[in-house]
Amino acid sequence: MRESWEYYNDIAARYDYMYEDPYWQLYHKIVSRLVGDHISSDKTGCDILDLGTGTGRWAICLAEDGHRVTAVDPSCEMLKVAKMKADIAEVSVDFIRANGEALPCDDQSYDFVLAMGDVLSYSSRPLEVLQEVTRVLKSGGELLATVDNAWAFLQDFLSNAEYSMSERLLEEKLIPIGDKKFSSKSFFTRPYFPGELGKAVESTGLLLNDMAAVVVFYPYNERELAKNMDKALEWEYRYCREEETFARAEHIFFSAKKR
Repeated sequence: MRESWEYYNDIAARYDYMYEDPYWQLYHKIVSRLVGDHISSDKTGCDILDLGTGTGRWAICLAEDGHRVTAVDPSCEMLKVAKMKADIAEVSVDFIRANGEALPCDDQSYDFVLAMGDVLSYSSRPLEVLQEVTRVLKSGGELLATVDNAWAFLQDFLSNAEYSMSERLLEEKLIPIGDKKFSSKSFFTRPYFPGELGKAVESTGLLLNDMAAVVVFYPYNERELAKNMDKALEWEYRYCREEETFARAEHIFFSAKKR
């Protein structure tokens, strides 16, 4: 089993194209709306760390909004794409190849740390990542992140009578993933039940202050979704923080503040 960055090295050149269907467009719109609830459009000049930047989607967007952005990723191939996109967008982002478990950043350097794309699920040592995030955040700073939702995995396994995988999820907490159409490599994800997030986050000195389910009303008719994206977004956003929806979504967004 490989590290997640080895898989992403393989798919870097086509990564952005893999996530452009209507479902993922809706996903990104919802997450953008949720991030905007914390980094409002009238707030500029923040110091922001984009952890697991990938091809730079968030780093570039935040730099365009006037923030000072440092973007970190362990995949050299993903960083190559991100740097190219930043050059095309004519924005300044400090790209660094590094792991989240050992950030080359000073203590209390950032107003916000983003860990999108399920960075904490894909890390082999997520608690160490959270400890590093706590270290580099300023007092009162926030972590904004997404993780894989364990309820979605359990639903999939049980509906397909994969009882051994269901037990593995509950006992080992690690599930192998990867798309063999694009890479022969695979890696582990660590999905979280919503109740587990608070315990993990708060064990490192952060205080959970927001949680939302991302893409609650899946599966969608993709053709109709493409035609009604804005309406779908409004309905998704309306219910995303309702506790009853947390078992439906494949991903969970959360925010945690440094005390």
